[in-house]
Amino acid sequence: MLEFFFKRIHKHSGFKRYFKNTTWLLGGQIFRMGLGLFVSVAVARHLGPGDFGLYNYVLSIVLLVGVVGQLGLQQLAKRELVESPERHDEIMGTCFVLNLLAGVTIYAVMLIFVATQTDRSLVLGLFALLGSSLLLSPLSCIELWFQSQLRSDLSVLATSISLALFAGLKVHAIIKGAGLITFGYLFIFEAIVLCLLQVYFYRKHFGSIFQWQIRWPTALSFLHKSWPLILSGLAVTVYMRIDQIMLGAMLNEKIVGEYSVAVRISALWYFIPSMLATSLFPAILNARKHSVALYEKRLQAYFDLNAGLAYVICLPLSLAAPWVVAILFGAEYAAAAPILAIHTWSSLFVFLGVARGQYLVAEQMFKFSMYCTVTGAFVNIFLNYYLIPIFGGPGAAIATLSSQILSAFISSFAWKGTRNAGLMQLASAFLFFRLRSIYHSSSKS
Repeated sequence: MLEFFFKRIHKHSGFKRYFKNTTWLLGGQIFRMGLGLFVSVAVARHLGPGDFGLYNYVLSIVLLVGVVGQLGLQQLAKRELVESPERHDEIMGTCFVLNLLAGVTIYAVMLIFVATQTDRSLVLGLFALLGSSLLLSPLSCIELWFQSQLRSDLSVLATSISLALFAGLKVHAIIKGAGLITFGYLFIFEAIVLCLLQVYFYRKHFGSIFQWQIRWPTALSFLHKSWPLILSGLAVTVYMRIDQIMLGAMLNEKIVGEYSVAVRISALWYFIPSMLATSLFPAILNARKHSVALYEKRLQAYFDLNAGLAYVICLPLSLAAPWVVAILFGAEYAAAAPILAIHTWSSLFVFLGVARGQYLVAEQMFKFSMYCTVTGAFVNIFLNYYLIPIFGGPGAAIATLSSQILSAFISSFAWKGTRNAGLMQLASAFLFFRLRSIYHSSSKS
């Protein structure tokens, strides 16, 4: 299979571009994953489960409301940029203005609400600092343009530089014994530096952001198409973050800290399906234009790749959870081990769900995606409500895994139009029983 794979790279110039783009993404993500894990471990050990739990509790709420500020434009704008790159100034300008208006509004509303609900200056200060990242989200359209042009090297450079710089600053803060608010400042300054670097690389290679234009008919069209994606994105964030929010509200911040380190390890690998989606989505769209057979073949290979990588991660990590937690975070976080052993299996359905998400975008089945994720979010909230008081952190992990299975996999069989994708997911779930046939098929190609 490896010989076949490298022959394909050598023969096809188009595939070379996708492979180069994927290599940049992979290299950048591995660097960020390693450095980010080191910094996270250091910060978690320094702050302890209580303060680290409070930090993640606030961050989870900020990310939850931040999805609304994105207005569901990420996937829609990316699709438009791939299909109509000549309109990129109009698309990016329109997305920027819409996201800016939404981000300012949501940030203000969030701060007013928090100020009326707490008298803890530390909590309000964290919300003010971490929440100000909502004001920077409009510039995320630059990364979408890099991805659509297969120039992920620019995005990787910007992210890696800012991460490396602030990793050093965070280590320095730990050595100096800095408190929780200091890490809030470092979080927002890192986001600002990243945005400035992206603007710099965009200007150097593609032109000034001041050339962007807003067209209100385009804005209205985007909002009309994107409302299902807003609900979908919100629902995804709910069942990815609501567990930490509900643990903090129903139990205490210490348990949130323990749960957070387990999720940090489990979710460490979520960049892989996102990276593959970013790099391979243009190839899947192009195949759809030319041949249904080629389109379906690439889709099945894409599902298989995601499932295979997920199994390689989930199986050893679930078995080695106690040792992984002890080595990385120490005995203070020992309660995170059973949470990790359960939560890590969510990766399999995250990988398959991201792959199916590309299929839904290609087929413009935005409403179906919304129904699935909204249902999964409600199931997650319902299960968290009943399982957290009984099992604590492991109960929240069970709730997350169950909602992922329902939303990303079982739901594919609920509608005729998506059953083909469901069958592809099912085939990928039993990938190990198909390895011989896949090998023979590749050898004959």
